[in-house]
Amino acid sequence: MRRRGFIKLIPVFGLIALLGLARSVGAQSAQEWLDKGIEQLEREEYAAALLSLSRALQKDSLTLWQAYTKRGYARLHLQDTLGAMQDYTQAIRLQRNHPDAYFYRAMLHLALKDYPRSIADFSAVIFLNPKLPAAFYYRALAKFQIGEFDEAKNDASAALELENKFADAYSLRGLCHVALQNDTLAINDFSQALKIRPHSEDYYQRGMARLRLHRSLEALLDFDNAIALSSNEAKFYYARGLAKRDVGMRSEAFPDFLTARAKGYEAAEAYLKLYGESEEKRREDSLRIYSTREIVVEANAPEFEKFVKDTRSVVQQGIAVAQYASEQLSAGFAPVVLPNASLDMTPNECNKVLIQVRRPSQIPIQCIAQLLREQAAKTNDAVIKDFSLQLTTLVREMDIARQMPLAAFEMRSRLLDARKLLQQLSDYLAKKQQSLR
Repeated sequence: MRRRGFIKLIPVFGLIALLGLARSVGAQSAQEWLDKGIEQLEREEYAAALLSLSRALQKDSLTLWQAYTKRGYARLHLQDTLGAMQDYTQAIRLQRNHPDAYFYRAMLHLALKDYPRSIADFSAVIFLNPKLPAAFYYRALAKFQIGEFDEAKNDASAALELENKFADAYSLRGLCHVALQNDTLAINDFSQALKIRPHSEDYYQRGMARLRLHRSLEALLDFDNAIALSSNEAKFYYARGLAKRDVGMRSEAFPDFLTARAKGYEAAEAYLKLYGESEEKRREDSLRIYSTREIVVEANAPEFEKFVKDTRSVVQQGIAVAQYASEQLSAGFAPVVLPNASLDMTPNECNKVLIQVRRPSQIPIQCIAQLLREQAAKTNDAVIKDFSLQLTTLVREMDIARQMPLAAFEMRSRLLDARKLLQQLSDYLAKKQQSLR
């Protein structure tokens, strides 16, 4: 009997234990559910965390603002963007004096490219906690996206004052300097970022800045490093091709342009076409100059002095045109198109007489290149012919530059190159004039 009674007692005690466990689960407080949800978030168990945090809010939806913040985070990882936004907003309604929900909502606005709202929320974070470098950095990133480069630079600087090893902040401030056309300061910031951690994009951006400053050999080394870190990025090969071209490695540049094209970089396709045309034209000019005796203007003929004078007049006007267009791009007034390309100038209007009565703002740079080609066709002077070909190449590159990142800066760089080229030709022609007197 004792044995039979003992057996009967076992399920009774089991039932009591189960009832006690049920009461324990049901009696879990909102705080306990919150703590459990946080632990699940740390283990990246987002679905389970969502359930736990929802139970916490079922018990206390009026004061437990942290649960809304954490549940918003879980929902974000479960691709419920709208739900996450609603939870962050509710957390802010319950507690307006804590930066966490503002920060998470700001990050969500940033991801959704709603930059003004993102900036407003990051500003609230900074007001509540001015010692948070990430808030300054991300606000700088949002400002950069809407073209507020000066303010973005200031925020990036503020982030660096709080954390001087913040590599991404150096990178972002470097991009601000690029946008503000201060490549020297940009190089310094990209260099600081690279000291902290090597990154292919920083090597690329520093290389582009050096390329614009005509420090092409240093740029070439940067592009080599960028490719070593990220060998699948098409723009790195295109940039390295440009650097090789600039240091005289034209045959070595060609494979890089081919690689960039194979990887889908559209500017490389256009440049390869231009590259082929330029090489063919260069060979044709070489044959005409050195293999024939057909000369329209003889070097010692009286007409040559007038030819030099007319050519220099075109060149001087070209210098003014290139200077004007580059200044307009620098000031941010000109559209990102070929300089003055929208002007209505017929082929008949593009002549040496009419351009003398027009202002630089009224003359397309293409007209200058055309007139210089016409002048070059009248002589066997190899220097004039080469300068003409180089200017034509630069003008064509400006069209390619429209497709490139930071198009205005690429075009301005080529305009400055054109101005420098024309100034060199003007100096050469001035010496010619002196020798004829």
